[in-house]
Amino acid sequence: MSAFSRIVWWSVYIVGAIIIQQSIPGVDALTPGFLLSLQERKPTQTFWLFLLFVFIQEGAGSLTFGSAILWYGGQIFLFHLSARMFVSDNLLFVAMLSVSLGAYRGLLAWFMCAVQNIPVEYPQILTDGLCQTMLIPAIWGVAYFTRKKALSHAQE
Repeated sequence: MSAFSRIVWWSVYIVGAIIIQQSIPGVDALTPGFLLSLQERKPTQTFWLFLLFVFIQEGAGSLTFGSAILWYGGQIFLFHLSARMFVSDNLLFVAMLSVSLGAYRGLLAWFMCAVQNIPVEYPQILTDGLCQTMLIPAIWGVAYFTRKKALSHAQE
């Protein structure tokens, strides 16, 4: 896949993810793409996506600077920790990882609210974590298969 094709694919993915985030507040639709990049084991691509996604989330979020860095940094940590124990290129792995990321999302939201003296709304944090858990495998599946198809077309 050429560099131009990769940029186009990621641009379309990001626009789609932002639209999903606007439709479902409290979730991060960029996460499945970030996990896909981690699975592809392309450090340069993952680094640039990390910077771009942090920039997007920090600008769109209502919490103090740093929560997006902790969010994506935690994803990297949990991905590599899980990948040591399981095969990282399948839906079951992503589903299990999404459960831990949903819990991590809730803990991170609670922590950031506590640090900023924002009243914690536990039902909202729980709902956001559950939505994140269910959304990751769905978006990842679509992204994985469209990316795989785009890669196969580019090689022809």
